Amino acid sequence: MEVEDWSINQILEKTKLTKEQIEEKIKKKIEEFPALTREAAIRSVATDNGVILIRRDYKVSDITEELNHLNLRCKIMRKFEAKEVNLRGGKSKVMNLMVGDETGQIRVVIWDTNRIAEIEKDFREGDEILIINAYSKFSSFSNSFEINIGANTLLKLIAHKETHAEADNYARISQITEENKSYKVRGFITRIFTNNTFIIRCNICGKRVDEKCDIHGDKALSKTLMISAVIDDGLSSTKVTFFDRVAEKFLGLSKEGDLRQKLNDISFGLYQVEVEAVAKSFNGILSLTARDVKPVDYSVDSSKGET
Repeated sequence: MEVEDWSINQILEKTKLTKEQIEEKIKKKIEEFPALTREAAIRSVATDNGVILIRRDYKVSDITEELNHLNLRCKIMRKFEAKEVNLRGGKSKVMNLMVGDETGQIRVVIWDTNRIAEIEKDFREGDEILIINAYSKFSSFSNSFEINIGANTLLKLIAHKETHAEADNYARISQITEENKSYKVRGFITRIFTNNTFIIRCNICGKRVDEKCDIHGDKALSKTLMISAVIDDGLSSTKVTFFDRVAEKFLGLSKEGDLRQKLNDISFGLYQVEVEAVAKSFNGILSLTARDVKPVDYSVDSSKGET
């Protein structure tokens, strides 16, 4: 099944929308934001209707079509020497890795010269690695699908030994299981919910209201910035909500510009952050309410030794 079909089916299954209604919403979303790809528009329609479409973690055997923003945990089976090739009238450097997991093997192609130098220096055959935010494409040369490392792809060496301090410092999203417990997580912001970016509260009783407080009217109302997003640590994901000054700090991590115009970039996982948060339960589902947030450098060097 194509990713687009899978995404639309997820919306069909989890909402009361018909396929025709979904297509109409996709069309309107693209008309509203012409820069959106159809894939990003589908994701936006899904999040507008409470459906989180995240399938980022793949096995080698899953990579049978062109995919964007894929994650793969694998082992380097073979590291080939980089070589120069003629490309568009000039010379370029390319390097290949053969990686594998329990389901098979696949070729990884790297064109960036700086990334090639880092891999030559720091990555060895037998190393276990995490590939985050790569893409796959069909190669007519090998007659198979390959993984390509883009400018925003993260390669992480997976440490086989971890100190207790490192283990206790950050939680995996899959380890967030207790309500009202504080957690520190690190991951990519893969999506921002662009509806309802402000909430209105009554300053007297603190109640969240639509237009006015049932008890105190509209004389003591205040607007609070509220940004909801999805954070993905490469293995799993969850919703995280930023309020007030924390929301302002979070937005300051991104490029300047209108929030809605950031949808494409942020949905592509370009921003990595560290979040201190409390787990809260809404309708029986745990999510995070952020207390603090700060950016994280996701260069290859800074990621060595992390899990």
